[in-house]
Amino acid sequence: MRLYSLSVLYKGDPKVHLLKAAYDVSTFNFFQRSSVQEFMTFTSQLIAERSALGSRASVKEQEYLCHVYVRNDGLAGVVIADNEYPQRVCFTLLDKV
Repeated sequence: MRLYSLSVLYKGDPKVHLLKAAYDVSTFNFFQRSSVQEFMTFTSQLIAERSALGSRASVKEQEYLCHVYVRNDGLAGVVIADNEYPQRVCFTLLDKV
């Protein structure tokens, strides 16, 4: 069970803006870390952009599960975790953020 990324984004009219993000890429090869972090940033923005206001969703991307929660005011949170991480815990974390 592992959390790889926690991102807070704002879903504006033209596009999604990344406000803050935290990554844990310590389990990846040193030379892969920057590309993995870039993948997580891109995936978080893409999922938040495609999600409707006031919705929650879980999306499987490769061997990761991406959990997104977009509030009605446009603030969005995205958690990227492995398949073993409980979905309920992710959404509880996003509620508190």
